[in-house]
Amino acid sequence: MQRIEKARLLFLDSGPIQKLLQADMDIFPVISKVLDVAYEKNLQMVVSPITLHEISYRAYEKDASLLVRQYKEFFTRSLGVALREIDAEIAQVAASFRNKYGLDLGESFQIATAFVSGADAVFTLNEDWNDYLDAVIVTPSSLLLD
Repeated sequence: MQRIEKARLLFLDSGPIQKLLQADMDIFPVISKVLDVAYEKNLQMVVSPITLHEISYRAYEKDASLLVRQYKEFFTRSLGVALREIDAEIAQVAASFRNKYGLDLGESFQIATAFVSGADAVFTLNEDWNDYLDAVIVTPSSLLLD
């Protein structure tokens, strides 16, 4: 957990947020603890619109439009959480990552958002992100080993 505590800007990938919302009991406590630490330490957190899209899509699948509005409110109005808009710089960096590493569109935008935002720590389910970013990559499984 010290890797999270030392961060100044934490990028939250969609995977952990989806697992949290699904109440996946295998990793729910770890994900919840990361977010608790982030709030306790007043860490700035950043997310991509891709994350809002992915969790909203799942809510729409369940015909839960109220949840969609709540997700939007959370990511656009919460203190300590910034929804980073996709701009021209992120689009170009995403294209570069996609070309260089053969990533899919969504993952390339997630990684580019973390990179352009200057995140020094990334919370994701994707352990291979160590290959793409010069940031501390934190996964639930890596925290279970700490």
